[in-house]
Amino acid sequence: MTDKQPNATSSDFDAMSSYWTMVSTILAGADAMRKAKQYLPKFPNETETDYEFRRKNSKFTNIFRDIVENLAAKPFSKEVALGDKVTERIKTLAENITGQGDSLHVFAANTFFHGISYAVDWILVDYTKNVPANVTVQQEKELGARPYWVRVPAQNLIAAYSEMVGGVETFVHVRIKEDATERDGYGEKTVERVRVLNRELTRDEKGEVISAADATWEVWEKQKDAAGKETWASVGAGPITIKEIPLVPFLTGRRLGHSWQVVPPLQDAADLQIEHYQQESGLKYAKELTCFPMLAGNGVSPAMGEDGKPLAVPVGPKSVLYAPANGAGDHGEWKFIEPSAQSLKFLADDVKETGQQLRELGRQPLTAQTGNLTVVTTVFAAQKGNSAIQAWALNLKDALENAMRLTALWLNEEVEAEVTVHTDFDVETDSVEGMKVVLEMKKDSLISRTASITEAKRRNILSPEYDGEADMELILEEVPGEDTEADITGSQTPPTKQPIIPAQTV
Repeated sequence: MTDKQPNATSSDFDAMSSYWTMVSTILAGADAMRKAKQYLPKFPNETETDYEFRRKNSKFTNIFRDIVENLAAKPFSKEVALGDKVTERIKTLAENITGQGDSLHVFAANTFFHGISYAVDWILVDYTKNVPANVTVQQEKELGARPYWVRVPAQNLIAAYSEMVGGVETFVHVRIKEDATERDGYGEKTVERVRVLNRELTRDEKGEVISAADATWEVWEKQKDAAGKETWASVGAGPITIKEIPLVPFLTGRRLGHSWQVVPPLQDAADLQIEHYQQESGLKYAKELTCFPMLAGNGVSPAMGEDGKPLAVPVGPKSVLYAPANGAGDHGEWKFIEPSAQSLKFLADDVKETGQQLRELGRQPLTAQTGNLTVVTTVFAAQKGNSAIQAWALNLKDALENAMRLTALWLNEEVEAEVTVHTDFDVETDSVEGMKVVLEMKKDSLISRTASITEAKRRNILSPEYDGEADMELILEEVPGEDTEADITGSQTPPTKQPIIPAQTV
């Protein structure tokens, strides 16, 4: 019997936690980075005052977030769509899949962004609580009962365990942190809660899983007892009527064995972002210390204050500095010392190079040293990046379809919903040059007008709403003459040749 509480984290969570914390801090921006002291360590023998000044004035350029934003946007230049086999109920739900106004497209985009950032994200397909059993579809509408999707961030899913049940990997125990902020008079309070989803297992003598019981849910809340001691209390429990735990993972990283630890695809980019932050902050601090001339007094005795300490020397306009002669006729002098900027140039170049490496690690070759890359190198690098995003987009497609399967289970429908996610990124790299080839093929009558229009839509040169037939009617109206349609479509019947009459001989 264990004495751990419901909010205990799994070993998989603990192994990923430091990376998730780093990514969350980076994505949160400059203020969060400055508050996180571990990413800008204190110099040896540095005073606390100097360190606090350096930390609070550190410089942070968020290249990592720019990388993720650009990568995450690629599959969503076209709308995420459902296949033709889905029912009208599911189509209606897809327009507001969360119950809070987010469509399937918006939900998928959020999931993809966080999946790239954290290497894993989760979809929970839940159902309205306290709905009586065996209600009709009409009664469900009247009650507002419906399945809805909840995006569970990686940092909130504190434990996940799966087993092979009937030859299929199945979740058997999940704990989700569900803290809530509630109004408390004119203030607020945070209530700590944990949702536990569980399936009891039956094992044989060798410990192998034979079967899993129907899934159940229970919510635990941290409360204070009569003595003021904090304790966890169950505030709700019940069966999950679809009998399985309705949770779907979305991965962009590779799983380690059968665990739920994932190798983050942007781990190196996140680490390099921290290095870039430290370099930028170091350069800024060095400039503040060395880029301003320092006043030196040679052979000048400082004026002393009443406390026996040297007085501050006035510097600037309307200030006069004296260097009186001594008894031997010699005199002191004041002069400015300006450090060489060579070391600062080295640091600045180092920061620039790190930034370029960071963008390349993030598969953003077109924004890093574009002027120095050949066309072939740029296209090849872009395609390498696209191949990774295409793989992630296909993983997202699978996750969305699995979530749709769970949605159909909640609705008692036997429908395999197909979800379409845009993955055709390669054409965007050379859309203009590629389209020139298409037009040449049309000119040589190797392809039809319809095929060339379809290819132009695919390359985002024409709008997806472009109507070729309607546009043809406009073209015919603009061209004068009776046979314009035949001229344009190339279907004009060739004129009849007149017979050649030989000239009569005289």
